[in-house]
Amino acid sequence: MDIVEKLKLEIAMLEACNEDLLVAIGIHNKRDEYHLSAECMRKINKTTHEIKRLKVRLQDQHNFMGAIKDLQDRRLLSEAVKKFVEMA
Repeated sequence: MDIVEKLKLEIAMLEACNEDLLVAIGIHNKRDEYHLSAECMRKINKTTHEIKRLKVRLQDQHNFMGAIKDLQDRRLLSEAVKKFVEMA
């Protein structure tokens, strides 16, 4: 499994977790367990922040792969790698 697939899978998992937490909030509110609802909201906020971070990372990966493909299409990839190695 490549990095893009792993990132997509992790994002989907966290989004599903948020959906479950929203259901739990509804149940806790019906039972007047507001402290538990508040805890679920804290978890949703944390998870939402992580989802945003992963989406940025996913976009970066797509941009990187696009640049690699462009260099391959123009047959410049090996030259770019050689120059990168020389700079390092």
